[in-house]
Amino acid sequence: MFVTILGSGAALPIGARRCSAQVLNIGGFKLLIDCAEATQDRIRYNHLKLQSISTIVISHLHGDHFFGLPGLLSTMHLCGRTETVAIAAPKGARQVIETIFELTGNHIAFPIEWHEMDFDHGEQRVLETSRCTIDAFPIYHSVPDYGFRITERPRGNHTPLVYAYCCDTAYDERILPHIEGVDLLCLECTFSNEFEPLATERMHLTAGQAGRLARLAGARQLLLTHISARFREPDLLLQQAQQEFPNTLIAADNQRYEISHNPTQPTDTTANEK
Repeated sequence: MFVTILGSGAALPIGARRCSAQVLNIGGFKLLIDCAEATQDRIRYNHLKLQSISTIVISHLHGDHFFGLPGLLSTMHLCGRTETVAIAAPKGARQVIETIFELTGNHIAFPIEWHEMDFDHGEQRVLETSRCTIDAFPIYHSVPDYGFRITERPRGNHTPLVYAYCCDTAYDERILPHIEGVDLLCLECTFSNEFEPLATERMHLTAGQAGRLARLAGARQLLLTHISARFREPDLLLQQAQQEFPNTLIAADNQRYEISHNPTQPTDTTANEK
């Protein structure tokens, strides 16, 4: 079980960091988490097979997490896809996608199985597959926003692995029950500690706050993402998070991170077919 980072930047993409997207691989089952612009390009760059992605989850409808989805679906169609794609996204996502296709005259030949999430319902089991369960829970941003807890299904005596993703969110300890004890916790880290007033205003996390949440949740390992473009050399963010939670990594585009009870260092994904 591992996650490939396609984009680890915040709202403004820069050369080293594209906007939010990642692919979670669970024994060959591939789940796309968020879909910023240029996601399909990053999928190819990392030698991932576009048509192998069967499920997509979208945290919220801000462009740096969502604007790549119409193009991705269109390319899947152009490449001859016939299999169903399941999409879990906040309420309104289906209307946006269908309106775009209607106004542009595009046609999607394969079925889309929509699972629209209603923020008022709290935690929800949004999808179950043969490989995992996917639970969504509210996080705290300027629009309805969800974190995801993805749990591997048990196989024999194998203990299930758990991955959690929260991006974007203000600091709020109400998320702790949803991320408790996960093997790898991927949290946004938009700002350094010095920008805490701005982080509060814009409903994002600082590095120290991300580390504190990981420590309070009892996570095994923390992976920082959604790095502001102002931090071209983000070592400061890593150091500040590690003061709260030593077992912290900072995500880099085109890196693969293992999810295990005994996590290892990341590997470059661009050299080999996955």
